[in-house]
Amino acid sequence: MDHTRVKNLIKSLIELVSFHVFAVAFVLIHHLPNNSINYYLLALVAMVALYKEFMLPLKPNILFSITYSVIYFLICAIGFKSMNIFVMILIFAQIAFLFSTRYIPQKYSMLTTLINDFIVPSFVSIAIFFYYSHFISINFVVPLLLINITAVMITYFDGEMNSAIQIIAIAIATVVLFFLGYINLLATIAVIAFTLIMVLLKVFNKFSTTDVIYRFIGNIMLII
Repeated sequence: MDHTRVKNLIKSLIELVSFHVFAVAFVLIHHLPNNSINYYLLALVAMVALYKEFMLPLKPNILFSITYSVIYFLICAIGFKSMNIFVMILIFAQIAFLFSTRYIPQKYSMLTTLINDFIVPSFVSIAIFFYYSHFISINFVVPLLLINITAVMITYFDGEMNSAIQIIAIAIATVVLFFLGYINLLATIAVIAFTLIMVLLKVFNKFSTTDVIYRFIGNIMLII
């Protein structure tokens, strides 16, 4: 296996962890009622991470996508009694979104970026949170979405005025959401600190990595 594929496998593992880290930590920190670990759910989420970071760069054909879907539904059938059907549908929707990105024209590459780096990670984490906590909390969703969209912005930050304006807009939106009561003070500080630190590292130390790593770091900062 060449270096690129090994790197993509590692990214898949990091992505898998990043899907879980904030959802599971939020449940535990707030002492919410929760289910025990569901290994079928873990397998389904792992399929999303593996397809996104390892399979998609290999440009799989439609036959592979069909086979991948069949495997997904087999896992669902075996673990049906222990999982929520809405969670299974929500996670499969993310795989379907990933399937669709292969057919989006290059001129709409921003849409592909939003699907891969914002929509899919956000809704997989929401599905995990819903499974373990049995409800959706605005205090979970808003910080998660802020970190995920910020990670995308930082990934494509190039030091130009437009990029700087986007970063500033995220910081202002975070403060506004705090005053509206959608996020608490600690989450506000975490999002702004994450944004500032990553941008400064990118500008002055030329530290640049992938959206997966940025999102993982951001999720860790939210729970510290």
